[in-house]
This record gives sequence, C-alpha cells and structure tokens, in this order.
Amino acid sequence: MWQSLLNFKMIFLSILIDALPFILISVIVSSFLHNFISEKLIQKVLPKNKIYSILLACFLGVIFPICDCGTVPIVKKLIQKGVPTYSAIAFMLAAPIMNPLVIFSTFYAFNSWEIALVRVTTAFFVAYIAAWIISKSFKKTVLKNEFITSEHDSLCCGHTHSTLPTTFIGKWLAFFYDASNEFFEMGRFLVFGSFLSTIAQLCIPHATLLNIGHNPFFSVIAMILFAFLISVCSSADAFIAASFISSFSTESLIAFTVFGPMIDIKNTLMLLHTFRTNFVLFLITIVFLLTFLGSYIMTNLF
Repeated sequence: MWQSLLNFKMIFLSILIDALPFILISVIVSSFLHNFISEKLIQKVLPKNKIYSILLACFLGVIFPICDCGTVPIVKKLIQKGVPTYSAIAFMLAAPIMNPLVIFSTFYAFNSWEIALVRVTTAFFVAYIAAWIISKSFKKTVLKNEFITSEHDSLCCGHTHSTLPTTFIGKWLAFFYDASNEFFEMGRFLVFGSFLSTIAQLCIPHATLLNIGHNPFFSVIAMILFAFLISVCSSADAFIAASFISSFSTESLIAFTVFGPMIDIKNTLMLLHTFRTNFVLFLITIVFLLTFLGSYIMTNLF
C-alpha cells in the first residue's frame, strides 16, 4: 500500500515538476502576444497565393509561440478580419507545436533532438495537408452566425476582457492579469493530466501496456485517443508522453504529442462553440487520419 503511494507520488511529481517551468514560460509569451501584438500583423504578412499562404501560416508559430488553448479565439478573429479559413486553420494546428519553446521542451523531456524534429515535421505535415484539404472542401464561411460580429469571449485560458487596453500601463496590467489567469487555468489541466497519466501507468497491468504499446497499429490509435482525453498543452504533453517511453512505440508517442495540441477536449469545446458542427467533425477526422499516417512516415524517415 505505502509502496504504491510512494510510486504514485514519485511519478506524479516528476511529470508535474518537469512541465511547470515550460507552462509558466508559455503563458507569459501567450499573454504578451495577446496584449501587445495585433492579429492584423499576421494578416498582413500572409501572401495571396494559397500554397505560400498555408506554408507561411504553418511557420508563424516560430514567431508567435502561442498556447494551443488560445488558438481558437485568435483564429476566429483572423477569419473575421479576412484571413482565408485554410490559412487560419494551418496556423491553429501548427503554431502550438512549431515554436522554439515546444521544440526545446520536447528535447528536454525525451533528451533527443531527433524526437523533437520528428514531432515538428509531423505537425507540419498534418497542418499543411489538413489546410489544403479544407481549402478544397469549404468555400463558404465556417463560423457560426453569432460570430459575424467580432468578439472575444472567455474561452481562451482566462482572457476575459472584451477589448484590449490602449494605454501602456493598461496593457501591462492586462498582461499580468491574463498571465496569472492562464497559468492557474492551465495548471488545473496539467495537474489533472499528470494525475491521469500516473493512474494509467500504475493501474494498467504492465503486460497490457506492452501488448498495446508495441502493437504497430493499436498503439498509435490508443495514444491519439489518450491525447484527446488528457492533453494539457503543447509544452507539457512531451513530458506526459515521455513517461510512457518504455511501454509505447515511438510512433505512438509522436502521435500523442502532435494530436493533443491540435485536437483535445478543451479545443473541441471551443471549436464547437465557434465553428459549424460539420466543419469541426470534418477537421477532427482529417487531423486524426493525418496524425496516424504522419507519425509513421516521419518516424521512419528520421
């Protein structure tokens, strides 16, 4: 009994302590961008050519390293300001993973630049192909009717004010307010995700984990579903995935770290609140299929 509690504490705290610094940095960067960088800047730099527009949108995460839980409201604004839906979706899918902070956190969690590179390339593959498919499949607006006029609701990690302050002091006050709110909001998901990860490792028989984890087909599906349920954020997901490194295949761990920041319970609720249901279901389906395919392709390439 005591040994089980000790094992739980060690696994739980190791995941939590490793991930907390990256959560803190992530919310600081996200809050700074929210209060000091206008989405209009993103719209201005996007080229008119569809291929180049999607390509650049995928790499904007390098410049704008935002938290995945804050992407949906930003994407809504971008579409309302005239950014093509496919470019906005490419940005939403790629930005939480293709940024320096997440790349470094992935390396730190796995102690491997190779896995960090595979995660980034898989994310690019999924985001680009998904955006291209959307550009061919949806020609009309995908936003719900109530979002014809611009608004900023409270779904984005504690960003509750409707308009950004215009004064210098006001912006900094909003920056600290948003950063603190987002940290505690994300902290709850981090604790819950770490708890579920620890429970899974301790309660699921090791033989069962090995059977699922080393199955080339079911291991990837299992980790994608697991990511949907317990994904915390793009920075912390690497630490949760790394805790399964001895039980699951590399492909399945890559799938976990790619699918979770793109589509999870939090994002799905926000997507359904913002976009039409048929579009959300279509998006989830293609991201699932592309993540499954991309994790195998990129892992074997590297």
